[in-house]
Amino acid sequence: EFPPNDFRLFVGNLAKEITEEKLKEVFGSKYESFAMCRIIYDKLSNESKGYGFVSVMDPKDCARAIREMDGAWLGARPIKVKRSDWKERDLREVRKHDKKNKKRGGRNSRYHRR
Repeated sequence: EFPPNDFRLFVGNLAKEITEEKLKEVFGSKYESFAMCRIIYDKLSNESKGYGFVSVMDPKDCARAIREMDGAWLGARPIKVKRSDWKERDLREVRKHDKKNKKRGGRNSRYHRR
């Protein structure tokens, strides 16, 4: 569980071989207020979806991480780091949003044609 009142960063374009341990090693060694990280995995294949979240407690570390790590190479890819736009942290609200999006055939639903 992420700490309350943290500053959450979205970390995208992660290579498949990047683990939470590696992410923790990279961000934890550079930013004193690092709290935790989480990589998002596909439930069926158990493979990384290529993105995750890093939590820091200090707003200055948050700004520094965005400035220093956005575009930095981690593994075989340059990563994308930005402030997470996850405003509603209640999982029930997120699931409700996902259900509504699927019914509409929204962009993030599995029924959306690309």
